[in-house]
Amino acid sequence: MVKKANLDVVRENNRKLVLQTLFNSEKTSRSSISKAVGLQKSTVSSIFLDLEEEGFVQELGIGESSNVGGRKPSMIRFNRAYGYVLAFDMGVRHLRYTINRLSGEIISDGAIDIKSKKVAPVFSEMKKIIESLDVQDTIKGLVGIAIAVHAPVFNNNIIYSPFFEFEDFDLVGELEKLTDVPVLIENEANLAAIFYRDYHVYNEEVEYKDFIALNIHNGIGVGIVCEGYVFRGVDGLAGEVGRTIVYDAKANLTGDRDLPRLEDLYSENAIIDRVATIKKVDTISREEFLELLIHQDAEVMPLIEEWEMAIAAFIYNLNQLYAPQAIFITSRIFDTCPEIAQETLVNVDRFNSVHKPDLIISDSSVQDASMLGAVALISRYVLGLQDHILKFSL
Repeated sequence: MVKKANLDVVRENNRKLVLQTLFNSEKTSRSSISKAVGLQKSTVSSIFLDLEEEGFVQELGIGESSNVGGRKPSMIRFNRAYGYVLAFDMGVRHLRYTINRLSGEIISDGAIDIKSKKVAPVFSEMKKIIESLDVQDTIKGLVGIAIAVHAPVFNNNIIYSPFFEFEDFDLVGELEKLTDVPVLIENEANLAAIFYRDYHVYNEEVEYKDFIALNIHNGIGVGIVCEGYVFRGVDGLAGEVGRTIVYDAKANLTGDRDLPRLEDLYSENAIIDRVATIKKVDTISREEFLELLIHQDAEVMPLIEEWEMAIAAFIYNLNQLYAPQAIFITSRIFDTCPEIAQETLVNVDRFNSVHKPDLIISDSSVQDASMLGAVALISRYVLGLQDHILKFSL
């Protein structure tokens, strides 16, 4: 019994290696995979019979023979038509979604307005999207759902949520009952980190295994990748950097007023609220705020200069804590005003750290990075390749 169990483990590990190699190849052959994974051709052929039966293999036709001649190989690749996944980003004001093939490519995407902090109405909108899905060219159809949330998550459960009231509604359970497919939920900053790891949207000749994804938006959060794995900490609470206390020597520590947290002062929402105070209005929309930045409003720019320095100091501190190879920074403020991004990076450099990580202003929006990270997360789960190196494509 023990021997059979061991053989089953070996065969399953070999199957994963073959599927991983197939997934990561634009096109390949059985003999090439056999050489790549170091398995006998008979073993690979047996595994391929199973993979073909499951629908994972797409035949591409006859390829070119090698330099030494011989039989021309039958070319294959991972079957893009196997199935598709659905990923949601539960933003404060919008529910965004993307429909993707398991290999990562986007089929379609969209967004709708959210006007409630209750989860049940959000589920109703998700249900409408799911019921309207019409993807024709796949074998299995919808095979998994993933959700990006602005909250810490552990073992597929929300620890606490500053933006939505999850306590009285089992979102994962209701989606699984509706669709009969696996549903994963994960912190949006962790998913952004998975996106940068799995989609490799930077210099192809560089590979980062230790890096940080810094998201500055409604709050401030980081996803941490160490040796290729997402570091979650106890109960998934790692990366909640927006809750970092900002000490002010003038603050009354014995008084009733709590010391501010980083995101109370320097998140996108906090800066917009402070701009509204400067302009002596009740509220300013995100679009109006960005227009003020574009036109370098004289009243607003001193606050932005403060923000540039505060974010620069925080990036410096992250570097001192983790000494990462790179820090990916995603911010709508940086997207809108590259000169603000540049000045922030100049400020980081002025601090003159011993270790200088690559500082990369992301071309991807916060939502896109998190949703595509969610695509990679659920695709890995469906394939059973959570711990393997995979290369997703846009």
